[in-house]
Amino acid sequence: MGLAAGDALGMPVEGLSRREIKSVVGRVQDMMPAPVGHFHAGLRAGQYTDDTLQTLILAEGMIEAGGFSAARFCDGLRAWGEAWKLDTSCSRGAGLATRSAVEAMMAGRDWQETGVVLPTCGAAMRVAPVGLVYHRDLSLVASYAKLQAAPTHCSAAAAAGAVAVAVGVSLSLLSLNRIRVLEMAAEQAGKVWPPMREHLQRVPDLLDMDEELAFSITGTSPEAKDTVAAAFYCHLAHEPEEALIAGASAGGDTDSIASIAGALAGAACGSGWIPNRWLEVLEGRQRLERTAGGLADLSAMIPD
Repeated sequence: MGLAAGDALGMPVEGLSRREIKSVVGRVQDMMPAPVGHFHAGLRAGQYTDDTLQTLILAEGMIEAGGFSAARFCDGLRAWGEAWKLDTSCSRGAGLATRSAVEAMMAGRDWQETGVVLPTCGAAMRVAPVGLVYHRDLSLVASYAKLQAAPTHCSAAAAAGAVAVAVGVSLSLLSLNRIRVLEMAAEQAGKVWPPMREHLQRVPDLLDMDEELAFSITGTSPEAKDTVAAAFYCHLAHEPEEALIAGASAGGDTDSIASIAGALAGAACGSGWIPNRWLEVLEGRQRLERTAGGLADLSAMIPD
């Protein structure tokens, strides 16, 4: 729920600079439709992008398979791709790596050969279900985080971003101190790609800085190192509602920053903090709640 709320909050300003967002809407505190001419034009207030859609494809596949299955996940991605043929808006703004990989799968290529070597955050923004289900075993979390990245994003940077978010969600669910969560997420991610460790380890030093300066240091681009660091910064610097507002107002890849921050906040604090003004318009609320319940049931079945 937190992930979807952050995604929908950041959706209408994705791709705008922080300065542009500030001049047009100020701080992004409420759900808004995508403006005319925006690449998400047509999406209404409260609708989400491919960040949440891919998360649901991953989560629902895990529930149906009784655990993570790369083959089942790729079946879901192919089915999503088939929907693009009928209505291009069904892609919900999927990035270059994801679109290229899904189209390759649809053309018959094996998923182990379809990953694109781009350092973007597509695998990180959707990985939360892995952390939720396997939170009692960090080695499984890291392994499955990398494996779910591979069909679309095969760069070390993208995989490291996925590991960082999955581990962060896992440890947040266990109510660890937020800075300790970041430290452990950075350590696990650094085993995949050392620069991710270094970038994340700088985040605690930013907490007393002006927010604009902090985001200039984390970066807010679609690269995994930027998006993941910016999301962790939001999570550490703010309580949940304000964390998502900060992420959606950051500029750049606002929907992914706010959605990852929402995943961390949801794992740490549940969903009671999500304001009614967001929930009242949030797309697919029943589907989200049903999927969350299915993940909880699946997690309970995983042996310690």
